[in-house]
Amino acid sequence: MAQWRQETILKLISAYRAKRLLWDHNAPDFTDRSKRIYAWKEIADELGYDVMTVERKLKSLKTHFMSVHKAYVKRRLKADPGTVVKPKWFAYEALSFLNKGRLMRLNREMPNVEKQNPPPISEWKPQEISTGRDEFTVFAEHVAIRLKNIRDLRARLVAQHQINNILFEAEMGKYSTQPSFAPDNTQIMENPDEPSTSNEEKVIINNISQAI
Repeated sequence: MAQWRQETILKLISAYRAKRLLWDHNAPDFTDRSKRIYAWKEIADELGYDVMTVERKLKSLKTHFMSVHKAYVKRRLKADPGTVVKPKWFAYEALSFLNKGRLMRLNREMPNVEKQNPPPISEWKPQEISTGRDEFTVFAEHVAIRLKNIRDLRARLVAQHQINNILFEAEMGKYSTQPSFAPDNTQIMENPDEPSTSNEEKVIINNISQAI
């Protein structure tokens, strides 16, 4: 089993962050498998590991980051502002770009309901959906309306936090029907939105390595 020093882990995270097509859903080449294969191989070559080892370590780190971040946000909601320090896990700040990128994507997808004058919740009817608006847009607007109707600020913040947690867990693969494995003694959850490296692609990578 590969031994990972903190310095090497931080180098791995930095290399992964530089390859936007591996984690940013908005990257132009996010769904281009051939480019993703080469991106993983470049990271593996840079660190001196094989592709499978690098992928497993990244998944382990992302899963742990999710757990640490959720605990931090939960403490922050319960405590007075400014009294909760950020997690001391050495890789937390280095991986925080994952959470920031997710929030930026959600903000871009969320309609600007603040400028609208929506009807009361009781008048919301699915059959009034106009052409060109999909079910996700309508549902997002419906959730936003319900949040606006929560008068208690703390209750609204807790509700938003829980919604974000569920979305984050879904993106990390918690609710996926795909089987998961647990490298490095850490439970790993597949990200259904992130194309994984298939066995066929691993053969391609090995052939590339031999050719080089």
